[in-house]
Formats: sequence, structure tokens, C-alpha cells
Amino acid sequence: MAKRSTVSEATKKFLKTTTLHGFKYLSSEYFIDRVIWLLCCCASACCAGVLCGVFWARFLKVPALLALYDVQKNDPASYRLPVIAVCPAIEAVTELFIGKLTSNETLKKQLPKLLAHALNGKPSKKDHLYVLDQLLANNNVTLNRMMFDHMPPCREVMQKCRWQTLNVPCEDLFQKEITNSKICCVMRSNEKLINSNKKAKQLASQEVGQKMEFALQCSNGSTLYGCEFFTKYGSEVSIDPEWLTPGNNYIAQLRFVSVPESTVTEKLVEESCNSVAGYSLSDCLHRCAENFCGCADPLRDFRDNSTNLPPCPIARLSCLQTNGLHNNGSCNCLPSCKKITTYMTLESGPMKFIEHAIDPIYRGLNVTSSVVMSFRVNIHMSKEFILNPTETWLTLLCK
Repeated sequence: MAKRSTVSEATKKFLKTTTLHGFKYLSSEYFIDRVIWLLCCCASACCAGVLCGVFWARFLKVPALLALYDVQKNDPASYRLPVIAVCPAIEAVTELFIGKLTSNETLKKQLPKLLAHALNGKPSKKDHLYVLDQLLANNNVTLNRMMFDHMPPCREVMQKCRWQTLNVPCEDLFQKEITNSKICCVMRSNEKLINSNKKAKQLASQEVGQKMEFALQCSNGSTLYGCEFFTKYGSEVSIDPEWLTPGNNYIAQLRFVSVPESTVTEKLVEESCNSVAGYSLSDCLHRCAENFCGCADPLRDFRDNSTNLPPCPIARLSCLQTNGLHNNGSCNCLPSCKKITTYMTLESGPMKFIEHAIDPIYRGLNVTSSVVMSFRVNIHMSKEFILNPTETWLTLLCK
């Protein structure tokens, strides 16, 4: 009680002697105006608090605004083609090396299709997969090394290439790479081509799109196989491969909707995306699946030293394709801050009467085993948005 009375007395003495906000004058004669003034101060403070709360809630709901950017007014040459990949059928590649692993004719016929099913996520008998794993172990080889070494060179798969109106050696554009579950001929970017060729740069600036044409050889000796074709920008989450059947001509048109990463470094709220260069949500989920299963994708690039996990046996591929990706809640894989969505239409038709074709890309092709693809990025139909943050700490505090 003594302490309370002491505090109470000290408070009263402070209010009587201090001139802070005129508290001492509230008890003097004619103090009604001072009371009104105090009430106004309290009301204004409350209003300011409510306004700050409302403003902060609105900011959390809409932290940034999207502004549509006119893609056509920009230099079309600055828009890169996406990654373009052409992947021979897994069965065709497997047939090229399976004879070195076994002399059993039955296995030579069964294993290519069996491996293709396993890599494509189709159900396969575990006993047969164990046989393939044992063959690789007995020969002291890995699946990725065997498939990479025995896939035909890209100059044999990619017969002719043309960018815009320029004929370009395919080996200058396409390189053999290991992608998820496939060995492919991959073209990463046309930037090098444009920068090294003045005529190419001039053509790109005059066009309203990026155009790439190529002729493919999709066969393995007397056996006809198709090729898989897909495109991918770096931040895209998923890809949808298209199957190309020999003897057909294809026309692909792609348009995109892009939201570039914000250049503002100041963050008012916790990041909900990953801004690291080269980051991809699909890659993060794939690594998450590998950690969950305790082994790496057997078709991970053998030059990639980013993981210490042993390669997964082929019989355990189902873990990577199903259980691993469904148990990634602890991985905290965020989407990429740079978002891009693509839409592609693909038309096809049989190649007929190419001996009468004027276009030189058809000259000398074997109609039975070849494919001709005309791929174009339609800048006219594409959209690009600019992400503008609504507030920074400076403007927030000023308000």
C-alpha cells in the first residue's frame, strides 16, 4: 500500500507541476477549453491509429500493382527464344547400348521398353527393373553415362536448322544434355547467334517474333521412333512435351505472359518468392524428392556435383515420381519471383510431295523417318507486365 500511495502522489505531483500538454492547467479555473483540446488530441490520435491500421491492411492485401508493358514497342531481338529441346525416344537410345550389357536376346527386346516405362512414370514390374539394375552393376556403369555416350550426336539428329531466314549449322545451336528422364539436343538461347551476326540482329529487330525451323531424323536404323519436343523458360514450373511422329510437318506458335522480378530491393513484408538467379520451383521440388527418397535421379547430369546422394536404382524411380513429390511440405520450395506462363499451339500434317517443295529445308530429306518443325514465338500476342510496389518504408512512414 505504501508503494502505491507513493506512486500515486508522485503522479499527482507530476501532473500539477509539468507543463507537458498543459495537464497542470486542467484543474485551474476556466479549464473547459483545455478539456476539449485534450479530447480532440485523443480523438485525432485514435483516428491516426485506425488509418495506419487500415493502410497497412490494404498494403498487405495489394503490396504491388501490375502495369501492362507494350511488348511490340520494344526491340524484338531482346526477347530470347525459350530453351528448345528435342529428345530421341528412350527405346531408340537404349537399343544402342543394351547389346553391350547382355547377350540375352529376350532381354534385348524387353529392356528398352521396360526402361522407357520406368523413366516415364508408367507401372513396371519390379523384378524386371532389378534385372536392369543388376546388368548395370555387373558392367560397372551408370545409366546416365551409358545413355549420354550412346545417344547419337546432335548433328545426326538435327539435320537442318534455320533461324529467321538464315541457315545455321545445327551443331552451333544444339548441344547434347541430360534433362529430367531424357537425353536431349538442347538449344539454350539465340542471344549468341544475334550478337555474333549483324544481319541476324537486323532481321530480329524488323520481325514481330522469333522464328526457328529445323529438320529432324527420328529413327534408329530400320526401326522408326518418334522424338519428344518441349520448350521451357527458366522460371516455368512444368513442361508439356509434344510427341513428334516421323513423316509429319509441324507448325508451333508460342505466346507468353511474363511478370519480371521486381527491381526494388526494399521489402516491407516477408518474401513469398525466391529471387535467386537461375532458381526454379520444379528443380527445388525435384531435389526435395531426392532428399526424401535418399538417392539422386539416375539421369542427373554426371557432371553435377551438387549432391552427395547415391544414384537411385531404377527399381526405386517410383519413389522420385510419386512419394517424394507428395511429401515435400518440409522443403519450403517457394515459387520464382520472375513468373512466366507460355501457351503453345501445335498443328501437324503429313509431308507430301516434298520433292516438289521450293523450301530448301525439305531438300534431301527421307520422308519416312524425318520431321520438319517450324517454331515461332509470337511477340504480337504476348504480354509483359511490370510489377510496381505500392509503397516503401519511406512513403509508409510519411503517411
